[in-house]
Amino acid sequence: MNRSDVLVVGGGFAGLATAAALAARGASVTVLESHQGHDPRFRGELIHPRGVRALDTLGLKAPLLEAGGVPVYGFAAAAEPGDEPLRLPYDVSWGNGVGIDHHLMVRTLRREVGGRPGVTLLQGQVVTELVNQNGQVVGARTKAGDEFRATLTVGADGRQSRVRKLLGFEPEVRLLSYSVAVAVEGPVLPWQGYGHVFLGAPGPILAYPYGDELIRMVIDVPLSAPRGKGEMTAFLREHYAPFVPEPLRGAMLTALAHNPFEACATHAIYTQACATPGAVLVGDAGGCSHPLTATGMTAGMNDVLLLASLVTPGGPTDDALVTYQKQRYRFVRAREMFTEALYEVFRANDAGARALTAGTFRYWRSSERARMASMAILSGEDSAPSTFVTEYTRVLGLSTVDVWRRPRLAELAGRARDTRALLSTSLGRLERTLSRTWQTYQAERTMALKPVAPQARA
Repeated sequence: MNRSDVLVVGGGFAGLATAAALAARGASVTVLESHQGHDPRFRGELIHPRGVRALDTLGLKAPLLEAGGVPVYGFAAAAEPGDEPLRLPYDVSWGNGVGIDHHLMVRTLRREVGGRPGVTLLQGQVVTELVNQNGQVVGARTKAGDEFRATLTVGADGRQSRVRKLLGFEPEVRLLSYSVAVAVEGPVLPWQGYGHVFLGAPGPILAYPYGDELIRMVIDVPLSAPRGKGEMTAFLREHYAPFVPEPLRGAMLTALAHNPFEACATHAIYTQACATPGAVLVGDAGGCSHPLTATGMTAGMNDVLLLASLVTPGGPTDDALVTYQKQRYRFVRAREMFTEALYEVFRANDAGARALTAGTFRYWRSSERARMASMAILSGEDSAPSTFVTEYTRVLGLSTVDVWRRPRLAELAGRARDTRALLSTSLGRLERTLSRTWQTYQAERTMALKPVAPQARA
Protein backbone atom coordinates (compact mmCIF):
# COMPACT_ATOMS: atom_id res chain seq x y z
CA MET A 1 0.00 0.00 0.00
CA ASN A 2 1.23 3.49 -0.91
CA ARG A 3 0.54 6.45 1.39
CA SER A 4 0.76 10.20 0.84
CA ASP A 5 -1.04 13.32 2.04
CA VAL A 6 -2.76 13.93 -1.31
CA LEU A 7 -3.66 11.59 -4.15
CA VAL A 8 -4.27 13.30 -7.51
CA VAL A 9 -6.01 11.25 -10.19
CA GLY A 10 -5.06 12.74 -13.55
CA GLY A 11 -1.64 13.88 -14.71
CA GLY A 12 -2.75 16.57 -17.15
CA PHE A 13 -2.75 20.33 -16.77
CA ALA A 14 -5.11 20.58 -13.77
CA GLY A 15 -3.67 17.57 -11.96
CA LEU A 16 -0.07 18.71 -12.25
CA ALA A 17 -0.92 22.26 -11.20
CA THR A 18 -2.75 20.83 -8.18
CA ALA A 19 0.30 18.74 -7.29
CA ALA A 20 2.58 21.78 -7.56
CA ALA A 21 0.30 23.95 -5.42
CA LEU A 22 -0.21 21.40 -2.64
CA ALA A 23 3.41 20.27 -2.59
CA ALA A 24 4.40 23.91 -2.19
CA ARG A 25 2.36 23.91 1.04
CA GLY A 26 4.31 20.95 2.38
CA ALA A 27 2.05 18.08 1.35
CA SER A 28 3.35 14.83 -0.09
CA VAL A 29 1.50 14.28 -3.36
CA THR A 30 1.10 11.19 -5.55
CA VAL A 31 -0.18 11.76 -9.09
CA LEU A 32 -1.74 8.82 -10.97
CA GLU A 33 -1.97 9.22 -14.74
CA SER A 34 -3.72 6.58 -16.84
CA HIS A 35 -1.68 7.15 -20.03
CA GLN A 36 1.91 6.00 -20.36
CA GLY A 37 2.51 8.92 -22.73
CA HIS A 38 0.29 11.93 -23.38
CA ASP A 39 -3.45 11.93 -23.99
CA PRO A 40 -3.62 11.92 -27.81
CA ARG A 41 -6.86 13.91 -27.90
CA PHE A 42 -6.94 17.65 -28.57
CA ARG A 43 -7.24 19.73 -25.40
CA GLY A 44 -6.96 23.36 -24.35
CA GLU A 45 -3.95 25.48 -25.32
CA LEU A 46 -4.93 29.07 -24.53
CA ILE A 47 -4.60 30.45 -21.00
CA HIS A 48 -5.98 33.88 -20.02
CA PRO A 49 -3.88 36.28 -17.90
CA ARG A 50 -5.60 35.26 -14.66
CA GLY A 51 -4.51 31.67 -15.24
CA VAL A 52 -1.01 32.74 -16.28
CA ARG A 53 -0.60 34.75 -13.08
CA ALA A 54 -1.64 31.67 -11.11
CA LEU A 55 0.94 29.57 -12.96
CA ASP A 56 3.56 32.21 -12.18
CA THR A 57 2.90 31.93 -8.44
CA LEU A 58 3.67 28.22 -8.74
CA GLY A 59 6.86 28.80 -10.74
CA LEU A 60 5.33 27.22 -13.87
CA LYS A 61 4.98 30.20 -16.22
CA ALA A 62 8.69 30.48 -17.08
CA PRO A 63 9.12 26.78 -17.95
CA LEU A 64 6.14 26.93 -20.31
CA LEU A 65 7.47 30.01 -22.10
CA GLU A 66 10.95 28.48 -22.33
CA ALA A 67 9.41 25.32 -23.83
CA GLY A 68 7.80 27.27 -26.67
CA GLY A 69 4.75 29.06 -25.25
CA VAL A 70 3.98 32.47 -26.75
CA PRO A 71 2.31 35.55 -25.28
CA VAL A 72 -1.29 36.35 -26.21
CA TYR A 73 -2.38 39.98 -25.93
CA GLY A 74 -6.14 39.64 -26.20
CA PHE A 75 -8.77 38.79 -28.80
CA ALA A 76 -10.02 40.15 -32.10
CA ALA A 77 -13.40 39.44 -33.67
CA ALA A 78 -14.96 39.87 -37.12
CA ALA A 79 -18.70 39.59 -37.74
CA GLU A 80 -18.63 39.53 -41.56
CA PRO A 81 -16.18 38.52 -44.32
CA GLY A 82 -14.09 41.52 -45.29
CA ASP A 83 -14.44 43.19 -41.88
CA GLU A 84 -11.19 44.13 -40.18
CA PRO A 85 -11.23 42.19 -36.90
CA LEU A 86 -12.00 44.44 -33.96
CA ARG A 87 -9.29 44.21 -31.31
CA LEU A 88 -10.24 43.57 -27.69
CA PRO A 89 -6.94 43.62 -25.80
CA TYR A 90 -6.38 42.49 -22.25
CA ASP A 91 -5.88 45.33 -19.80
CA VAL A 92 -2.18 46.02 -19.30
CA SER A 93 -2.53 45.48 -15.55
CA TRP A 94 -3.66 41.88 -16.10
CA GLY A 95 -0.55 40.82 -18.01
CA ASN A 96 -0.58 38.62 -21.10
CA GLY A 97 -2.17 35.28 -21.80
CA VAL A 98 -0.17 32.31 -23.09
CA GLY A 99 -0.71 29.96 -26.03
CA ILE A 100 1.14 26.66 -26.11
CA ASP A 101 0.78 23.26 -27.78
CA HIS A 102 -1.14 21.09 -25.34
CA HIS A 103 1.09 18.03 -25.59
CA LEU A 104 4.21 20.17 -25.20
CA MET A 105 2.62 21.86 -22.19
CA VAL A 106 1.82 18.58 -20.46
CA ARG A 107 5.29 17.12 -21.14
CA THR A 108 6.86 20.28 -19.72
CA LEU A 109 4.68 20.24 -16.60
CA ARG A 110 5.33 16.55 -16.01
CA ARG A 111 9.07 17.14 -16.17
CA GLU A 112 8.91 20.25 -14.01
CA VAL A 113 6.34 19.19 -11.40
CA GLY A 114 7.26 15.51 -11.36
CA GLY A 115 10.79 16.44 -10.35
CA ARG A 116 9.78 18.62 -7.41
CA PRO A 117 10.25 17.56 -3.77
CA GLY A 118 7.16 15.91 -2.37
CA VAL A 119 5.68 14.93 -5.77
CA THR A 120 5.56 11.37 -7.13
CA LEU A 121 4.23 11.01 -10.69
CA LEU A 122 3.17 7.53 -11.78
CA GLN A 123 1.98 6.90 -15.35
CA GLY A 124 0.03 3.98 -16.74
CA GLN A 125 -2.07 3.85 -13.53
CA VAL A 126 -5.77 3.38 -14.30
CA VAL A 127 -7.96 4.05 -11.25
CA THR A 128 -10.98 1.73 -11.08
CA GLU A 129 -12.16 2.09 -7.47
CA LEU A 130 -12.19 4.61 -4.64
CA VAL A 131 -11.51 3.41 -1.13
CA ASN A 132 -14.23 4.41 1.36
CA GLN A 133 -13.76 4.20 5.10
CA ASN A 134 -16.30 5.37 7.67
CA GLY A 135 -18.07 7.57 5.16
CA GLN A 136 -14.91 9.19 3.80
CA VAL A 137 -12.80 8.68 0.69
CA VAL A 138 -9.34 7.61 1.81
CA GLY A 139 -7.72 6.65 -1.48
CA ALA A 140 -8.04 4.65 -4.67
CA ARG A 141 -7.28 1.29 -6.25
CA THR A 142 -5.92 0.76 -9.74
CA LYS A 143 -6.65 -1.75 -12.45
CA ALA A 144 -3.42 -3.52 -11.53
CA GLY A 145 -4.70 -3.99 -7.96
CA ASP A 146 -2.42 -1.43 -6.29
CA GLU A 147 -3.91 0.64 -3.47
CA PHE A 148 -3.01 4.26 -2.77
CA ARG A 149 -4.11 5.92 0.48
CA ALA A 150 -4.30 9.67 1.17
CA THR A 151 -6.07 12.20 3.37
CA LEU A 152 -7.38 13.97 0.27
CA THR A 153 -8.17 12.49 -3.15
CA VAL A 154 -8.40 14.98 -6.03
CA GLY A 155 -10.19 14.13 -9.26
CA ALA A 156 -8.39 16.01 -12.04
CA ASP A 157 -9.13 13.58 -14.85
CA GLY A 158 -10.95 15.80 -17.31
CA ARG A 159 -14.46 16.28 -18.60
CA GLN A 160 -15.19 12.53 -18.86
CA SER A 161 -13.95 12.09 -15.30
CA ARG A 162 -13.82 8.55 -13.95
CA VAL A 163 -13.50 9.92 -10.40
CA ARG A 164 -16.69 11.97 -10.81
CA LYS A 165 -18.50 8.79 -11.78
CA LEU A 166 -17.05 6.82 -8.87
CA LEU A 167 -18.15 9.57 -6.47
CA GLY A 168 -21.71 9.18 -7.72
CA PHE A 169 -21.97 12.75 -9.03
CA GLU A 170 -24.42 12.83 -11.93
CA PRO A 171 -23.90 15.97 -14.04
CA GLU A 172 -26.15 17.51 -16.63
CA VAL A 173 -24.43 16.80 -19.95
CA ARG A 174 -25.39 18.49 -23.21
CA LEU A 175 -23.80 17.64 -26.56
CA LEU A 176 -23.54 21.03 -28.30
CA SER A 177 -21.58 20.48 -31.50
CA TYR A 178 -18.27 19.14 -32.80
CA SER A 179 -14.95 20.95 -32.79
CA VAL A 180 -12.44 20.45 -35.58
CA ALA A 181 -8.86 21.38 -34.62
CA VAL A 182 -6.59 22.39 -37.51
CA ALA A 183 -2.90 23.39 -37.23
CA VAL A 184 -1.66 26.03 -39.70
CA GLU A 185 1.72 27.68 -40.05
CA GLY A 186 3.01 31.15 -40.80
CA PRO A 187 2.44 34.74 -39.65
CA VAL A 188 -1.09 34.64 -41.08
CA LEU A 189 -3.29 36.15 -38.37
CA PRO A 190 -4.70 39.64 -39.03
CA TRP A 191 -3.41 40.76 -35.60
CA GLN A 192 -0.29 38.88 -34.55
CA GLY A 193 -0.34 37.69 -30.96
CA TYR A 194 -4.15 37.83 -30.67
CA GLY A 195 -6.75 35.13 -30.51
CA HIS A 196 -9.36 35.63 -33.27
CA VAL A 197 -13.03 34.78 -33.66
CA PHE A 198 -14.59 34.79 -37.15
CA LEU A 199 -18.37 34.69 -37.51
CA GLY A 200 -20.86 34.09 -40.31
CA ALA A 201 -20.24 30.38 -40.88
CA PRO A 202 -22.54 27.71 -39.40
CA GLY A 203 -20.46 27.99 -36.24
CA PRO A 204 -17.79 30.36 -34.86
CA ILE A 205 -14.15 29.88 -35.86
CA LEU A 206 -11.50 30.39 -33.17
CA ALA A 207 -7.87 30.95 -34.21
CA TYR A 208 -4.98 31.66 -31.85
CA PRO A 209 -1.17 31.45 -31.69
CA TYR A 210 0.22 28.45 -29.84
CA GLY A 211 3.88 28.61 -30.84
CA ASP A 212 6.32 30.52 -33.01
CA GLU A 213 4.37 31.06 -36.27
CA LEU A 214 1.99 28.25 -35.28
CA ILE A 215 -1.75 28.92 -35.40
CA ARG A 216 -4.46 26.65 -34.08
CA MET A 217 -7.91 26.90 -35.63
CA VAL A 218 -10.78 25.41 -33.63
CA ILE A 219 -13.85 25.26 -35.85
CA ASP A 220 -17.31 24.72 -34.38
CA VAL A 221 -19.42 22.52 -36.66
CA PRO A 222 -23.06 21.49 -36.13
CA LEU A 223 -24.11 18.00 -35.15
CA SER A 224 -25.60 17.58 -38.61
CA ALA A 225 -22.20 18.03 -40.31
CA PRO A 226 -21.01 15.10 -42.51
CA ARG A 227 -18.70 12.44 -41.09
CA GLY A 228 -15.46 11.23 -42.61
CA LYS A 229 -12.25 13.12 -43.40
CA GLY A 230 -13.05 13.76 -47.05
CA GLU A 231 -16.64 14.83 -46.40
CA MET A 232 -15.64 17.05 -43.47
CA THR A 233 -12.83 18.67 -45.48
CA ALA A 234 -15.26 19.52 -48.28
CA PHE A 235 -17.77 20.87 -45.74
CA LEU A 236 -15.16 23.16 -44.15
CA ARG A 237 -13.89 24.38 -47.52
CA GLU A 238 -17.39 25.27 -48.70
CA HIS A 239 -19.10 26.56 -45.55
CA TYR A 240 -16.27 27.94 -43.39
CA ALA A 241 -13.27 29.00 -45.48
CA PRO A 242 -15.14 31.94 -47.13
CA PHE A 243 -15.49 33.55 -43.70
CA VAL A 244 -11.76 33.43 -42.95
CA PRO A 245 -9.61 36.32 -44.24
CA GLU A 246 -6.47 35.90 -46.30
CA PRO A 247 -3.71 34.86 -45.79
CA LEU A 248 -5.14 32.73 -42.98
CA ARG A 249 -7.69 31.24 -45.38
CA GLY A 250 -5.01 29.97 -47.74
CA ALA A 251 -3.04 28.47 -44.85
CA MET A 252 -6.23 26.82 -43.58
CA LEU A 253 -7.01 25.26 -46.97
CA THR A 254 -3.43 24.01 -47.31
CA ALA A 255 -3.58 22.45 -43.85
CA LEU A 256 -6.91 20.79 -44.59
CA ALA A 257 -5.51 19.30 -47.77
CA HIS A 258 -2.20 18.01 -46.39
CA ASN A 259 -2.30 17.77 -42.59
CA PRO A 260 -4.35 15.52 -40.30
CA PHE A 261 -6.99 17.25 -38.22
CA GLU A 262 -8.95 16.12 -35.21
CA ALA A 263 -12.70 16.26 -34.60
CA CYS A 264 -14.09 15.89 -31.11
CA ALA A 265 -17.46 16.27 -29.44
CA THR A 266 -18.16 19.55 -27.67
CA HIS A 267 -20.07 19.19 -24.41
CA ALA A 268 -21.40 21.47 -21.73
CA ILE A 269 -21.12 19.58 -18.44
CA TYR A 270 -22.95 21.14 -15.52
CA THR A 271 -22.40 19.80 -11.98
CA GLN A 272 -24.20 20.53 -8.71
CA ALA A 273 -21.48 19.20 -6.40
CA CYS A 274 -17.72 18.86 -6.55
CA ALA A 275 -16.75 17.65 -3.07
CA THR A 276 -17.45 14.83 -0.66
CA PRO A 277 -15.67 13.92 2.59
CA GLY A 278 -12.07 13.22 1.59
CA ALA A 279 -12.38 14.03 -2.12
CA VAL A 280 -12.80 16.96 -4.51
CA LEU A 281 -12.95 17.63 -8.24
CA VAL A 282 -10.88 20.28 -10.01
CA GLY A 283 -10.80 21.57 -13.58
CA ASP A 284 -13.00 19.99 -16.23
CA ALA A 285 -13.77 17.06 -13.93
CA GLY A 286 -15.98 19.52 -12.04
CA GLY A 287 -17.73 20.66 -15.23
CA CYS A 288 -16.90 22.50 -18.42
CA SER A 289 -18.35 24.84 -21.05
CA HIS A 290 -17.99 25.31 -24.80
CA PRO A 291 -14.32 26.07 -25.66
CA LEU A 292 -15.24 29.29 -27.51
CA THR A 293 -14.17 31.49 -24.58
CA ALA A 294 -11.03 29.42 -23.88
CA THR A 295 -11.60 29.62 -20.13
CA GLY A 296 -11.16 25.95 -19.20
CA MET A 297 -7.55 26.10 -18.02
CA THR A 298 -8.00 29.49 -16.39
CA ALA A 299 -10.98 28.16 -14.43
CA GLY A 300 -8.89 25.12 -13.54
CA MET A 301 -6.17 27.33 -12.07
CA ASN A 302 -8.82 29.13 -10.03
CA ASP A 303 -9.81 25.72 -8.59
CA VAL A 304 -6.20 24.83 -7.85
CA LEU A 305 -5.29 27.99 -5.93
CA LEU A 306 -8.62 28.03 -4.11
CA LEU A 307 -8.17 24.42 -2.99
CA ALA A 308 -4.56 25.02 -1.93
CA SER A 309 -5.61 28.00 0.18
CA LEU A 310 -8.06 25.83 2.14
CA VAL A 311 -6.00 22.68 2.75
CA THR A 312 -4.18 22.67 6.08
CA PRO A 313 -1.14 20.52 6.84
CA GLY A 314 -3.45 18.01 8.56
CA GLY A 315 -5.68 17.73 5.51
CA PRO A 316 -8.95 19.42 4.56
CA THR A 317 -11.79 19.73 7.05
CA ASP A 318 -15.36 19.21 5.90
CA ASP A 319 -15.97 22.93 6.44
CA ALA A 320 -13.02 23.73 4.16
CA LEU A 321 -14.43 21.50 1.43
CA VAL A 322 -17.84 23.17 1.71
CA THR A 323 -16.11 26.54 1.36
CA TYR A 324 -14.29 25.22 -1.71
CA GLN A 325 -17.60 24.22 -3.29
CA LYS A 326 -19.24 27.57 -2.56
CA GLN A 327 -16.39 29.74 -3.83
CA ARG A 328 -15.69 27.54 -6.83
CA TYR A 329 -19.26 27.68 -8.05
CA ARG A 330 -19.42 31.45 -7.64
CA PHE A 331 -16.65 31.68 -10.22
CA VAL A 332 -17.74 28.79 -12.42
CA ARG A 333 -21.41 29.79 -12.72
CA ALA A 334 -20.43 33.18 -14.16
CA ARG A 335 -18.18 31.45 -16.71
CA GLU A 336 -20.97 29.07 -17.69
CA MET A 337 -23.53 31.83 -18.15
CA PHE A 338 -21.23 34.02 -20.22
CA THR A 339 -20.04 31.16 -22.42
CA GLU A 340 -23.59 29.95 -23.09
CA ALA A 341 -24.72 33.46 -24.01
CA LEU A 342 -21.73 34.20 -26.24
CA TYR A 343 -22.04 30.89 -28.08
CA GLU A 344 -25.77 31.47 -28.61
CA VAL A 345 -25.10 34.94 -30.03
CA PHE A 346 -22.10 33.97 -32.16
CA ARG A 347 -23.84 31.03 -33.79
CA ALA A 348 -26.49 33.53 -34.94
CA ASN A 349 -28.84 30.80 -36.09
CA ASP A 350 -32.00 32.93 -35.76
CA ALA A 351 -33.02 36.55 -36.29
CA GLY A 352 -32.81 37.37 -32.59
CA ALA A 353 -29.25 36.09 -32.24
CA ARG A 354 -28.18 37.88 -35.43
CA ALA A 355 -29.53 41.16 -34.05
CA LEU A 356 -27.67 40.53 -30.79
CA THR A 357 -24.45 39.91 -32.73
CA ALA A 358 -24.81 43.27 -34.46
CA GLY A 359 -25.53 44.93 -31.12
CA THR A 360 -22.51 43.27 -29.54
CA PHE A 361 -20.14 44.64 -32.17
CA ARG A 362 -21.73 48.07 -32.01
CA TYR A 363 -21.29 48.01 -28.24
CA TRP A 364 -17.64 47.06 -28.53
CA ARG A 365 -17.02 49.85 -31.02
CA SER A 366 -18.74 52.37 -28.76
CA SER A 367 -15.99 52.70 -26.15
CA GLU A 368 -12.85 51.28 -24.62
CA ARG A 369 -14.81 50.80 -21.39
CA ALA A 370 -17.24 48.48 -23.17
CA ARG A 371 -14.42 46.39 -24.63
CA MET A 372 -12.64 46.15 -21.29
CA ALA A 373 -15.84 45.16 -19.47
CA SER A 374 -16.43 42.32 -21.92
CA MET A 375 -12.83 41.16 -21.76
CA ALA A 376 -12.92 41.20 -17.95
CA ILE A 377 -15.86 38.79 -18.06
CA LEU A 378 -14.32 36.67 -20.84
CA SER A 379 -10.99 36.21 -19.07
CA GLY A 380 -12.38 35.71 -15.56
CA GLU A 381 -11.10 38.99 -14.14
CA ASP A 382 -14.71 39.87 -13.26
CA SER A 383 -16.86 36.88 -12.31
CA ALA A 384 -19.87 38.69 -10.83
CA PRO A 385 -23.17 37.62 -12.48
CA SER A 386 -24.47 41.16 -12.00
CA THR A 387 -21.74 42.48 -14.33
CA PHE A 388 -22.79 40.03 -17.03
CA VAL A 389 -26.48 40.99 -16.67
CA THR A 390 -25.59 44.71 -16.89
CA GLU A 391 -23.44 44.26 -20.00
CA TYR A 392 -25.96 41.97 -21.67
CA THR A 393 -28.74 44.52 -21.07
CA ARG A 394 -26.66 47.24 -22.71
CA VAL A 395 -26.08 45.02 -25.75
CA LEU A 396 -29.81 44.32 -25.91
CA GLY A 397 -30.53 48.05 -26.00
CA LEU A 398 -28.10 48.66 -28.85
CA SER A 399 -29.41 45.62 -30.73
CA THR A 400 -32.96 46.98 -30.55
CA VAL A 401 -31.80 50.36 -31.83
CA ASP A 402 -30.02 48.66 -34.74
CA VAL A 403 -33.19 46.84 -35.77
CA TRP A 404 -35.14 50.10 -35.94
CA ARG A 405 -32.37 52.01 -37.72
CA ARG A 406 -32.44 49.81 -40.78
CA PRO A 407 -32.85 51.47 -44.19
CA ARG A 408 -36.29 52.89 -44.88
CA LEU A 409 -36.88 50.19 -47.47
CA ALA A 410 -37.20 47.69 -44.64
CA GLU A 411 -40.84 47.17 -43.87
CA LEU A 412 -42.28 48.07 -40.50
CA ALA A 413 -43.62 44.52 -40.17
CA GLY A 414 -40.12 43.14 -40.69
CA ARG A 415 -38.71 45.39 -37.99
CA ALA A 416 -41.45 44.33 -35.61
CA ARG A 417 -40.84 40.66 -36.41
CA ASP A 418 -37.11 40.94 -35.80
CA THR A 419 -37.70 42.89 -32.59
CA ARG A 420 -39.92 40.10 -31.31
CA ALA A 421 -37.24 37.55 -32.19
CA LEU A 422 -34.58 39.69 -30.51
CA LEU A 423 -36.61 40.05 -27.33
CA SER A 424 -37.47 36.36 -27.29
CA THR A 425 -33.80 35.38 -27.56
CA SER A 426 -32.41 37.98 -25.18
CA LEU A 427 -35.09 37.91 -22.51
CA GLY A 428 -34.96 34.12 -22.53
CA ARG A 429 -31.22 34.32 -21.91
CA LEU A 430 -31.66 36.87 -19.12
CA GLU A 431 -34.33 34.70 -17.52
CA ARG A 432 -32.02 31.68 -17.59
CA THR A 433 -29.15 33.77 -16.21
CA LEU A 434 -31.19 35.16 -13.33
CA SER A 435 -32.60 31.71 -12.60
CA ARG A 436 -29.10 30.18 -12.54
CA THR A 437 -27.87 33.01 -10.29
CA TRP A 438 -30.76 32.49 -7.87
CA GLN A 439 -30.20 28.73 -7.83
CA THR A 440 -26.53 29.28 -7.03
CA TYR A 441 -27.43 31.66 -4.21
CA GLN A 442 -29.98 29.24 -2.79
CA ALA A 443 -27.55 26.34 -3.08
CA GLU A 444 -24.90 28.27 -1.16
CA ARG A 445 -27.26 28.76 1.77
CA THR A 446 -27.80 25.03 2.21
CA MET A 447 -24.65 23.62 0.64
CA ALA A 448 -23.18 20.60 2.35
CA LEU A 449 -20.84 17.85 1.28
CA LYS A 450 -22.44 15.14 -0.79
CA PRO A 451 -22.25 11.85 1.12
CA VAL A 452 -19.73 9.35 -0.14
CA ALA A 453 -21.35 7.16 -2.78
CA PRO A 454 -21.53 3.37 -2.39
CA GLN A 455 -18.42 1.77 -3.82
CA ALA A 456 -18.51 1.73 -7.61
CA ARG A 457 -16.34 0.38 -10.37
CA ALA A 458 -15.59 2.41 -13.49
